[in-house]
Amino acid sequence: MSFIAIGSFVGFAGEAHIDGNNLNTEWAGSCGTCCGALFIFLSSLVKSYTQIQQLKQWQLVAVVLFLIVVLLTPFYPATKSPPIALSLNAVRMIIHTSTFIRYLALYLSKRTRFSLLMWIAFSMMAIGYALNIPGILQSSLALFPIIAAAVRIAAYLAMIAAYGLTTLKSESVASGRYALPRRQF
Repeated sequence: MSFIAIGSFVGFAGEAHIDGNNLNTEWAGSCGTCCGALFIFLSSLVKSYTQIQQLKQWQLVAVVLFLIVVLLTPFYPATKSPPIALSLNAVRMIIHTSTFIRYLALYLSKRTRFSLLMWIAFSMMAIGYALNIPGILQSSLALFPIIAAAVRIAAYLAMIAAYGLTTLKSESVASGRYALPRRQF
């Protein structure tokens, strides 16, 4: 999730044009969100402790590569071309749609609140990136990227809720405060 947060922050910081900022942060923002979603997808596939450890090692490699992409931001051309933006958006859509399908399958098999919220979050993320396409292809359709950003913010809130509920439940179980409700007759 930190990849997604940092990638989104870098992307929004570049689009804010604060103090004459003309940096093209599209690559760093896309890299962060893609890496974050990809590792969430891969973590849903692991079956053993060894696989989790290998995934953590690959995540460290990805962090280093992501930092290189962020540090190279000043060297990217300041102008943004629609074909590059469209291809970066397509990669994000593919990864988020794959994660959406994975969590849909997990929800259908396990019926947990976490998988339901993650399924909803990643479906909203995929829709949010799909809504970017008209704005990328035609700059006069500026309303679509605004709607897309609002949809993605709602998706991030659903993702935070999923992790928050999971953390809250695991802390309750660990402390012994979690008890199944009794039926009243």
